[in-house]
Amino acid sequence: MKAEGKVSRLRRGASSEKWRNRRGLAKRLFYPLLAGLAGLCLGLPASAQGSRLEVNAMEYPWSAIGRVNAGGRGYCTGFLVSERHVMTAAHCLYDAVEGRWRDALELHFVAGYQRDEAIIHSKVASYQRSKRASGMPNPDLSMVKDDWALLTLKRPIGRQAGWIGLRHMDGDLARRVRRGDGTLLQAGYSKRRRHIMTASLKCGFSGFFAKRSGIAHGCNVMAGDSGSPLLLFVDGRLYATGVHSLDFTTKDGAFAGAISLGIFRNGGNAEARQSLQKTSVRWGKGHRPSGTGPARGVPLDTIDLMLRRLGYLAEPAGGAIERRAAIEAFQAGRGIAVEGKASLRLLGQLIDAAG
Repeated sequence: MKAEGKVSRLRRGASSEKWRNRRGLAKRLFYPLLAGLAGLCLGLPASAQGSRLEVNAMEYPWSAIGRVNAGGRGYCTGFLVSERHVMTAAHCLYDAVEGRWRDALELHFVAGYQRDEAIIHSKVASYQRSKRASGMPNPDLSMVKDDWALLTLKRPIGRQAGWIGLRHMDGDLARRVRRGDGTLLQAGYSKRRRHIMTASLKCGFSGFFAKRSGIAHGCNVMAGDSGSPLLLFVDGRLYATGVHSLDFTTKDGAFAGAISLGIFRNGGNAEARQSLQKTSVRWGKGHRPSGTGPARGVPLDTIDLMLRRLGYLAEPAGGAIERRAAIEAFQAGRGIAVEGKASLRLLGQLIDAAG
């Protein structure tokens, strides 16, 4: 959509490919939005401007991320936060064609989805969302705190796919990310590759907005990514710290915003906090897939790809012996304790080294 003046287009992700925005909407709604962006860095960092990386959706943590399919009329991304709970963006659940919120029975979550393979999946039994959520595109950044939804699945597929732990990015943690002590990334099903999971690695952190209920980030996102996790690697562990909600472009650059998971804590959004308390979701580290399921507990394919990019592993990748030698060479070269073991901690180190 083209708009007069500064704004060139708005994307509210997801199933939301149903939005075919109108020229007049820009003049009525977008200029107030630009005023609310004062003080934020709109440009994407160089690391986020390139192409996204294809990842193996059947390897953790990617296996805990999936598609929220909505009645055959579109989809969003969502992610498991317990055995049977999925977080996504509320606007993904709105049927723009019929002008109503979808019933739970119309929704289906598919974890680890890749190239039409739906091995781990469940129908949605019910969901909670903010009563103030807007299904239609809303350029008011203060509304991001209401664009959340918690799905309860009929089956506890988190045992097979794993789930991602939650962590609030407060001011202290934000300062660590700025210093390079933590790394933001994102993975989802963009409209360009809707049947393949791809990830934005080493995203920039631009700051908070909407009284810290939103996180401005530099991940390379587009339609289809709404509801995807804003992930954080810190202290050798991976967490979800936000839910991607909106992105748009101005003449000055791109803006992407996620709902801060801080809204689910004391002092955040009371409605969101109470909804989370009614579930089995707990703060802290996530859980890998059970060893008996189809999903792998370590992202070996992504680790191999990163090792190749850094020049430690030849193409083709080879086997476990070659991988271990490459990991040991990488760790020795970086001054890291040499273990030679593939792990999530190692993946974070590789992403950090890739710059």
